[in-house]
Formats: sequence, structure tokens, C-alpha cells
Amino acid sequence: MNLLNKYSQLASKLLIALSLTIASAAYAGPGHGEEKPTTAQTQSLPRFYAESDLYEAVGVINGKEITLYLDRYSSNELVKGAKVEIELEGSKISSEPHGDGEYLFRLKNKIKDQPTAITITINDDDVTDILAATIDLSSFERSSLITWKSAIKILLYFSLLMAIAYFSYRKKEVLMTHTKKLIKQIKERV
Repeated sequence: MNLLNKYSQLASKLLIALSLTIASAAYAGPGHGEEKPTTAQTQSLPRFYAESDLYEAVGVINGKEITLYLDRYSSNELVKGAKVEIELEGSKISSEPHGDGEYLFRLKNKIKDQPTAITITINDDDVTDILAATIDLSSFERSSLITWKSAIKILLYFSLLMAIAYFSYRKKEVLMTHTKKLIKQIKERV
């Protein structure tokens, strides 16, 4: 019975070590491989909204770039090929081609962490419209890849793995003897 108890303890320790190894190897986090950002990652970027009777716009701020998504207010149809300019902190910036209904603006400086007025001028064929909004970056959380909860989990897993390694090292002679016996028994059955 004592031998069975030792084998079950050894098996449980090996199973825990194996599951921790697999779990840590499976997590790669954002930025690895050719993956696209998840919905949670894209929603963490600051954004603003502006609308008029003709158009509605959503701007997503990523550092020194603003991507503006523009569509018609009445039909949600993408606005393609319009000439779009923004006025931000006293300077006018024209859009760069970016995609259907998307307009990219490259800023000289990052937007300040205070409420900032932005004006969007849209020239679409013979229609000109102006939309206004306020960008307030202070209302958006600064997210990080590692939160305090995930840091605690990593610390606990690492501590458990180190404890298993320590006790396995202390009992390495016993473990080696039992492993050899187990391998011998398996060979005899085959």
C-alpha cells in the first residue's frame, strides 16, 4: 500500500508539473505571430463620436494617428472617396487614403490628456458638412498586458512549480528508483 501511495503522489506531482508547463506554453499574449487584434484590444483605444443630419463619424486614436470611420447618418452606408479634413489644436490635417469609409490622419504630436475640440470637414461631391466633437483622453483607461490579477496567478504558478521542483530534487533517488521499477513493469507487460 505504501508503494501505491508513493506512486499516486508521484503521478499527481508529474500531472501538475505537466499541466503548468502546457498552460504556460500555450499562453503567448498579444503580438505573437500574425494575429489580428481582438475586440477587447481594439476597444481599449480612445475614441470619439460626431454626427450631423447627413453623416456620422467615429474616430479611433492610436498614438499619433486617428482613423476616422465615416458613414451616412440615414442609411449607415460607407462614405467613399470624400475629401475629409480635421482641425485639431489650431492645425488642419488632410486625410490619407485608408479604405472604404476609413480616413487616416497622421498627427505631429500626441493629443493631450485634456478635453480637446476637433472639427471634421467633409467634402463629398457637391455636399459640404462640418461635424464637431470633443476628445477627452482622461476618460479612457490605460490598459496593460499584465494586470495585477494575472501577475498574482503567474506568481502562484511559479511558486507551485518551484515547490514541486524542490521536493522532486530532494527525493530524486526515490523518484529514480520508482521510475526504473515502473519502466521495468511496463516492459514486462509488453
